[in-house]
Amino acid sequence: MNKQKWMDCALQKGLDSFEIYQSLQSDREITWYNEQMDTFVSSSILGTSIRGVKDGNMANMALEQVDDALMESVIDSLIEQIEIVSSEEKDFLRKPEKVEPVEINRIWNVPTPSYVQSVLKEIETKLLGYDRRVLQVAYLSYQHSKGYREITNSYGIDLRDDDEIQYIYASIVVGDNNDVKDAMSVRIIRDFDAFDVDELVSELCDKAIRKLNAHAISSMKTPVIFERNAMRSLFGAYVGLFSGEMIYKGISYLKDKENTKIFSDKITIIDNPKNTDALTVASFDDEGCPTKEKILVENGIYRQCLHSTKSALRMNTISTGNGFKSGYATSVSVQPLNCHIVPGDKSLDQLQKQMHTGLVINNLIGLHAGVDIVSGNFSLQCSGYWVEDGIPKDSITLITVAGNFMELMNLVEEVGNDLDWEYHSITCPSIYFKECAISGE
Repeated sequence: MNKQKWMDCALQKGLDSFEIYQSLQSDREITWYNEQMDTFVSSSILGTSIRGVKDGNMANMALEQVDDALMESVIDSLIEQIEIVSSEEKDFLRKPEKVEPVEINRIWNVPTPSYVQSVLKEIETKLLGYDRRVLQVAYLSYQHSKGYREITNSYGIDLRDDDEIQYIYASIVVGDNNDVKDAMSVRIIRDFDAFDVDELVSELCDKAIRKLNAHAISSMKTPVIFERNAMRSLFGAYVGLFSGEMIYKGISYLKDKENTKIFSDKITIIDNPKNTDALTVASFDDEGCPTKEKILVENGIYRQCLHSTKSALRMNTISTGNGFKSGYATSVSVQPLNCHIVPGDKSLDQLQKQMHTGLVINNLIGLHAGVDIVSGNFSLQCSGYWVEDGIPKDSITLITVAGNFMELMNLVEEVGNDLDWEYHSITCPSIYFKECAISGE
């Protein structure tokens, strides 16, 4: 694609500004099943989208085929879309700003396919041999992905960043006395020489086996610890509260709440796309705006929200560098990146001892249907385990946890120290709450 030629053509045809966005994703995946390689797939996908602005109106178009010979007809189609846009709000493309690149000192030791197969074979053998209750390795795979994103526009923006990841995914099925459960685990692996197969096997098998012979409990209000995975799910369902788009529309509780106390003073929330502890790092968003660290909540006090260029314009402020696409073909929207609740000092074990007696929730189900982001109310199926005298006891299932997110976040007794970024862009440590309503038997 001759990008300069496309931009020149767009301007000659009357557009005020023009942008080209491209992302490349190259993947190699190996799956293993029943003592042999099941699939070996390599793929490379280049996605391209264009945006144009004329008289303050903007249109976006994803291109299935990038061909300079089709350039004029494609741009004509984009102009036709722009001309039917009717909005009092004016859009614009960004002009170049100073972007400080993030130094990422990561080296990915990418193994040969034959070595990967030997590792997958070892994992399968050890999973099946770990315990008689392990019935099946349901899915086992290795994936290596490498790619980049590029933004070029007629104002002179010319930005690129690269990304890479490799991981192993494993899921198993366990059973005992006609009770069948499953569990999965993902391991990000930078260096296979340092990869501990036994640790993966024991962690995954123990997690699955602990789910067996679980039972419900009576309905009650009880102290609750949301283990980090469950807390991440719950927080992720409500992180949209900090979107400038939602606040502008008046459907976020945080409208007109800036610099007021909304959560427990034990809660501080930070969004930082440049956080190198996270797997995905971005020095600019998908509009070319430089990213930065933002404190959204400081010791319970709401400080600021997240903005794209458009939401910032609506609220008479500046973008926070949170205008991202969900995929190359989608429009830009306000999205958090590397957003987390700042951890405390205590381990999960210490939180359990502090709670003494209560429920640890480690899995939430039905987040799409059981969460109302406008009211803050939630009602979710969940599972976990009961704690007595600070010691984990029976596995618990077939129960529902219900409450209001804003109220819950004011009932924080302690924030754990077990923050783990893994492969997530939104994450939390375990959090111990004073009480929560549980519906059971």
